[in-house]
Amino acid sequence: MEQKNALTGRYSAVQGSFWMGYCVCISFAAVYLQGLGYTNAQLGVVMAVGNLLGAVLGPELSARIDRSETLTAWRLIWPWLALQAAALLALALHPVMGAVTSAAFALFIAFSISLNSLNLKLFVDCVHSGQAVNYGVARGVGSGCFVLMSTALGAIVKAAGVRVLPWAGLLMVLAQALAHAWLRRGYVPGEKKAEAFSARGRTMAAFLRGEPRFTVLLVGAALIFFGHNTSTNFLINVTRYAGGDTGTMGLLNGFMAAVEIPVMVFFGRLRGGRRSADLMRIAFVFFALKAAAMPLAASVPLLFAVFLLQAPSFALYTAAIVDYVAETVPFEDSAKAQSLAFSMTTLGAVLASLAAGKLYDALPVPAVLWIACGITALGVVLAILGTQRQK
Repeated sequence: MEQKNALTGRYSAVQGSFWMGYCVCISFAAVYLQGLGYTNAQLGVVMAVGNLLGAVLGPELSARIDRSETLTAWRLIWPWLALQAAALLALALHPVMGAVTSAAFALFIAFSISLNSLNLKLFVDCVHSGQAVNYGVARGVGSGCFVLMSTALGAIVKAAGVRVLPWAGLLMVLAQALAHAWLRRGYVPGEKKAEAFSARGRTMAAFLRGEPRFTVLLVGAALIFFGHNTSTNFLINVTRYAGGDTGTMGLLNGFMAAVEIPVMVFFGRLRGGRRSADLMRIAFVFFALKAAAMPLAASVPLLFAVFLLQAPSFALYTAAIVDYVAETVPFEDSAKAQSLAFSMTTLGAVLASLAAGKLYDALPVPAVLWIACGITALGVVLAILGTQRQK
């Protein structure tokens, strides 16, 4: 029990620092790039490229780890953090609209979000080696840190301008490095047994062919997160339509994360004897309800009310999907499966960045959100059909 509590605290530090960095690279991406003169369509392309690279890198890294006797998540974490730092340093030293900024910000996004695949692999390894970590608590801490970061950054950017954001990102890279070093000191990974490699993880293509229902679930999740990211990645547009500003957007981001925390922290109690598949279906329905409510929120108070639905949608799904994958996918394929599940949020962001940026330039905000609602509804149907029945 002592070891379990210690690892939960250390893994919580990893989650907390990661989601603070994620707040910089995703939640404030539009604010930063618009501040340098990018249009919605232009910043959408930058975000799409970064998210697409991240969506490819994360599962590919995980697939290689699944199929290797020597390659581990630990060996990749430090190079990934160094690459993030290099991209951020380029942004900090060259805060001007152009090719350098576009490439650096896309790489910042890619190396930031793909790092979560390695974080999830560490969690899977902990569980497999008997060093249990309470993922719900750790992820709840991540949301709590996101609240603090979003609220603080909203106020700081409003007062000091967008050029502080790369420096904030560098500070978060340092925080992640310290958190991983702390976890490394307390984590004793189990050795990869020879018998475990009698049936090594499948290639990505073989895995997807062999798990057709899981593949349908992934497609549905990608469409759901298209709708989700159409509002969250362009939240500054939605906020301004409702009468708010950058400071308001920071508070909204913080509020969204805050309502997630109770669901994540108390997920173990909330789940009880319930099947993770049932909880995921509930989350999918609430994603649809949230998407339908979003275009109706024509004022800041109504936006806050809509984001109360973040708890039974995004928060419930985020906690349940980790358990669902662990319970339905063999361990030898666990890294790629967990990474694919997370990467659907990224793929949704790619689609939203490419399409929604142009839509926001061409259509009123409510019209864009109604389009996102329709796509979300289609995704919910597919995701429910793709979720396996559990005994």
